[in-house]
Amino acid sequence: MPVLRSAAQLFISPIFRYAMIKANPMGITQKEIADALELPLITVHRALNNSGYVSKELKGRILAYARDVRYVPHKASQVLKRNKVRKIAVFSSSLPHYFWNDIRTGISIGAEQIQPLNYRVNYHMIAERDSDLYLERLEEEMRDGVEAIAFVNQWIYRMDDIISRISRAGIPFVTLNVDAPESRRLCYIGPDYRAGGRLAAEYIGKTLLFKRRPRVLVLTTLPDSRADSRAPDINALRYEGFHAVMEKHFPGITHDTEYITKGMRSPAAERHIAGLMGARGGGFDAVYLIAAYNTQFIRALEQSSAGRRVIVLHDLDSSSNHFLERNLLTAVVYQNPILQGYYTVKILENLLESGHPPDVRQINIVHSVILNENKDLYKNHYLFARMRE
Repeated sequence: MPVLRSAAQLFISPIFRYAMIKANPMGITQKEIADALELPLITVHRALNNSGYVSKELKGRILAYARDVRYVPHKASQVLKRNKVRKIAVFSSSLPHYFWNDIRTGISIGAEQIQPLNYRVNYHMIAERDSDLYLERLEEEMRDGVEAIAFVNQWIYRMDDIISRISRAGIPFVTLNVDAPESRRLCYIGPDYRAGGRLAAEYIGKTLLFKRRPRVLVLTTLPDSRADSRAPDINALRYEGFHAVMEKHFPGITHDTEYITKGMRSPAAERHIAGLMGARGGGFDAVYLIAAYNTQFIRALEQSSAGRRVIVLHDLDSSSNHFLERNLLTAVVYQNPILQGYYTVKILENLLESGHPPDVRQINIVHSVILNENKDLYKNHYLFARMRE
């Protein structure tokens, strides 16, 4: 809010000026802070920019007031002052393509917003299990002067080597989508996977509430048995959340679990899933797919002669709307990868601008249940993604 130079200003007390500024914190300038504290502008400038002498007591007073009124340095002036490009890098795998392409869309939106402020964001989708390529791309980014990194903690790579290399270089990092809680990461941006399982159980349980002796088939993968794995087992976390809600709130619903063999490709995976759905004599009222085999699962459903069932899985892909309309899918538990990618870029930008870690250690993306009736709420995400291709 501009400060008027008039005789009336002499009668405005510092407390009243403070109240006016705090009511509209978006436009706070150093000049307004100086006027409110009745200090010379040069003194405020020195304190906020750590340049020139200001007594410790006065500097503390200025900084405390700036925090109270939520003063944010003007980014354009900060860019001119530093006169260099700040570099951010994000790493993930490439499968499933539909999921990581949505992550890339969110990263691109964030990158375009901060590009005028002299930021460059590189996103690396590394081929599965190619740890050597991963480390090679990481070293390239380090030689190029990357200042902040985000990565997905995926056991298919030598994550201990990757995290150790980033830590030795002293580069701040956050985790995206899959956490590395034992590392020195500053923040995790992604879903609470147990919450996703709980939401699926709540939906299925209420849908089958008046069904006589209902049965649910759960399709997942066997837990990771490797003792040295430090990455959370997403499927196991989802199952824990699902099982807890079923046991507590829907004890009359029987749920049987079948396991998809990891690493299977089409068409063998489709045949395998079809066999699992026919296991135990069939007759299930609902199927809950936890593992990321959406495409193979849908193809198996299309070939199935079973009657209508409640079908719930995780993550939207480009065909989900079509299958919701055809009633092959009943509901999708959605974790919004576009938002995850966007938040990751903005968190890293804020980290580099402020010099301080995020205030919270976890930023959980809230799950949504997508039905045929509300699928259009998310259509814009995919229209935007296609426009960027």
